[in-house]
Amino acid sequence: MSAPEEQPPSTELTRSERLFLRLSLWQTVLSLVGVFVAFVALYAALTESEAVRRQTAAGVWPYVQLTINDYVSDDDAEFEIVMTNAGVGPTRIRDMRVTFGGRAMTSWPQMLESIDASEVRFSQVAANRRVLRPGESVAIFGVREIAAVEALRRAVSDPANAIEFCYCSIFDECWLADSRTPEAMPAPVAQCPDYGAASFSN
Repeated sequence: MSAPEEQPPSTELTRSERLFLRLSLWQTVLSLVGVFVAFVALYAALTESEAVRRQTAAGVWPYVQLTINDYVSDDDAEFEIVMTNAGVGPTRIRDMRVTFGGRAMTSWPQMLESIDASEVRFSQVAANRRVLRPGESVAIFGVREIAAVEALRRAVSDPANAIEFCYCSIFDECWLADSRTPEAMPAPVAQCPDYGAASFSN
C-alpha cells in the first residue's frame, strides 16, 4: 500500500485567532482615536490660554501720549511737554532719546544751551524709567521765559527735533513712539532699543 499523501498545512485562521485579530484591530483604532482626541484637547487648551492671555493683556494695555502745551502773551509765556498714560494699564518708560538740531541731547540744560537759553529757569520731572499709572499725566519739562518759549515753539516744527520713547506693559509688551508722528499709533516692538550714550537722562 502506498503511504497516505501529506496534507498541506491549513492557512485558515481558527476562530480564536480571528477573534484576537479583530480585538487587536479595534485596540489600534481606539488608540489612534485617543491620540487624536488628546491632540484636539491640547490645541483647544492652548488656544483658550492664548485667548485669555490676550484678553488679560488688552485689559491692562497702556497708551502713552506726548503733548505740548504752549502759549505766548504780552507779558507771560509757557512751553510745557506732558506725558500722559491714556491707556487702561500701568506702564514703564524704558528709555528715551531727545534729538535737537540733529544731535542727541542727554539733558534739558544741554537742549536749552543749544538755543542760547542756558540761563533760563525751567522745571522738570524725570520721565526715563518712570512708571505711569492709567490716566496719569506728568509735565516732564517746562519753561516760562518768553524768548525761550518762542524759540522752542519754532523748534517743534523742525523735523530734525524729536522725542522718541519706548514703554512697556506689565506683560513686557513694548511700543516705540515718536513725537514727529503724533497721529500714528506707537509701533509694537519685541523689546525697547538701547540708546546707549544717546539716552536722555533727565
